[in-house]
Amino acid sequence: MDALAGLIVTADHLVANATVVKALLQDGRALNAVLLARSERDDVALLRIAADNLRALALEKPGALEVGELVLAIGDPQDWGQSVTFGIVSALHRSCPGIANSDLVQSDVLVGQGNSGGALVNIRGKLIGVIVARRGGFAFAAPVDAVTRLFVSAQ
Repeated sequence: MDALAGLIVTADHLVANATVVKALLQDGRALNAVLLARSERDDVALLRIAADNLRALALEKPGALEVGELVLAIGDPQDWGQSVTFGIVSALHRSCPGIANSDLVQSDVLVGQGNSGGALVNIRGKLIGVIVARRGGFAFAAPVDAVTRLFVSAQ
């Protein structure tokens, strides 16, 4: 079995106090998830589910992201179902109130309540961050570097 099979990255604040975590997949399956690792500082958590027919999302190389790059946010705003919105990277190495990490990706991509924990991807379809907050019309994401650190800590 592939060591990365069934891994899910999300925002830590969504699972930090949970006793039971369920992952709702796009195909309608609701599966129990096991919390493997979390980083309160970065607001990211790593979960594992046991399921067949999953598609992995590739990770962008840390440091490859540039201001002005086109990005997509994938999430479930307002519980309306999965949606994708489009924008650009506005700034790198930003801070956001309530999150200790001062190395966040700031983008102007439209997000709402329910996008938190969703993916921020580049136009090549590679994960560049996990959406952790929205403030003043901007979306903030923990960068792929934080995700990589979480993978390493879970090993």
